[in-house]
Amino acid sequence: MSLKIAVKDHLGKSLPIASALQRAGHRLVGGDAVPDVLLIDTDVPILGYRDLIDRYKDMGAKVLLYPHGANIATSYDGLYEPYERVDGNLVSAPGHAEVLRRLEYPMPTAVVGWSLCEQAPFRATDEIRHVVFAPTHPSGWGTLPDDAREASAETYARLVEGPWQLTVRHIGTLEQNGLWHVDGVNYVQGNFRMAFDEMDTADVVVAGDGTYPMLAIARGIPTVLSMTISEEERPSQLAFGLPGETAVERRNYDRYRDYMRYPFDMTCGPVDEVLHAAARSEEPILDYKRRFIGEPLDVQRISLAVQRLVAGEPPAAIDETRGFTVTALADELRERPELLRTYVERFGPQDDASLILWGPGLEEDALLALAQDTIVAAGIDDAQLGDVLLLPGPGSAAVDAALAERSDALLSDWPAVGRLGAVPRYEALPLAA
Repeated sequence: MSLKIAVKDHLGKSLPIASALQRAGHRLVGGDAVPDVLLIDTDVPILGYRDLIDRYKDMGAKVLLYPHGANIATSYDGLYEPYERVDGNLVSAPGHAEVLRRLEYPMPTAVVGWSLCEQAPFRATDEIRHVVFAPTHPSGWGTLPDDAREASAETYARLVEGPWQLTVRHIGTLEQNGLWHVDGVNYVQGNFRMAFDEMDTADVVVAGDGTYPMLAIARGIPTVLSMTISEEERPSQLAFGLPGETAVERRNYDRYRDYMRYPFDMTCGPVDEVLHAAARSEEPILDYKRRFIGEPLDVQRISLAVQRLVAGEPPAAIDETRGFTVTALADELRERPELLRTYVERFGPQDDASLILWGPGLEEDALLALAQDTIVAAGIDDAQLGDVLLLPGPGSAAVDAALAERSDALLSDWPAVGRLGAVPRYEALPLAA
C-alpha cells in the first residue's frame, strides 16, 4: 500500500525517516495535496502544533509522531497529556516504547529504529586527552531550570580542574548556561541543529540530559552525564522552557527513573575515575544502549509500521492459548533470562500452559530475534519450551487490556502499570495451574 505522506520537519530530524518511507515506495506530498498521513515531531499544546494536527485530521489524514530528539519522552508524566487526535507514535528503540508503556500512554507505539545519526563501534581508550562538555541547553527563549544550571556549573567546575584539553559546546550564552570563561578552555557556540564536529574529536563526552549525549553514545564515543544534583533531595521536574514558567513535578517518576538511569554520571565518584571507567569498556552501557539507541532505521520496518498504524489494524490479535496463560515482557526477559528459566522449570511441552512474549512496538522479525537471544542467554534447549506465543506489533493501552484479560499470571519484576500490572505475579502463585 503506497501512502501519501506530509511531513512537518524539525531541524532536519524528519529527513532520514521521510527518505526511508520514500525508498519504500511511499510518496511525499506538500502544498494543497491531501495526504494519508502527517508525520510531526510532537503534540505539545504550544507553538501551534495542535492547530496543525487539527488541520490535517480535519482533512482525513492520520497523524503519527516521529522522534523530536533522542532524549526519552517523559513530558507526558505531568507536563501535558497526550493529544487524543494523534494516531500513533514512532520511536527509535524498545526502551522508548517501554517508558511510554510505564506512563500508560494510550496511543499505539512502533519501534522503527535509530534515525538521528550513523552508528559506530565503541571507541575505548585508556588515555583521556580531550573532553567535550555540552551542558543542558537553555530553551529557545533563553531559559534554563535552576537545577540544570546548577548541575552544569558544578560539572564544569570539576572538569576545568582536569589534566585534559576541555572544549565546551554551548547553546546560548555562557551566563545562560550557568558557566563562565576560563583561560585555556575552548568554547564553541552551537545551535539547535545536530552537530558532530566536536564530539567526534573527543576521547570522552560529558553532557547534560538530552539529544547530544545520545548522539555521542550512538557514535561510539565514551559518554558521561552531568547529573550532579541529588534527585533524592530535589526530584526532577518538567517544563516547556517558557519565560516565567513554573516547573511541575513528575507524577510517576518511580516507574521509570531506575530504568532510564545511565550507568555513568558525575555522581558516580571522582571525575577522573568516572571518565576513565566510561572510556574503558562499553560493557556497562550495553543494556542502556540496546534500550534507547537500538538498531539502525530499517526501511521495510518503518514502512510496515506506518502502514499498520494508518490502517488502524486490530491492536491485539492474540492466538488461542492453553488452560493457564502467562505473559512476559520480551525486553525484560532479554535482560533477565533467569525469569525464563523459572518458567521452564515449572512448565514444559507436556503442561496445559502457554507463555506469551509481548514486545510493545516490535515487528515480528525484531521480536523473534529478541526471543531467540533470550533462549540462548537462558541456556535453554528448544525441546524444554512448551507453548510460546509471540505478540508483535504496535503497543498500546488496548493491547495491555487484552493481555490482562487473557493472562492468569505476569512473569515480571518490573513496576506494575496498566491493567496488565494488576494481573498476579507469576512467582507469587501457588503452582496450581
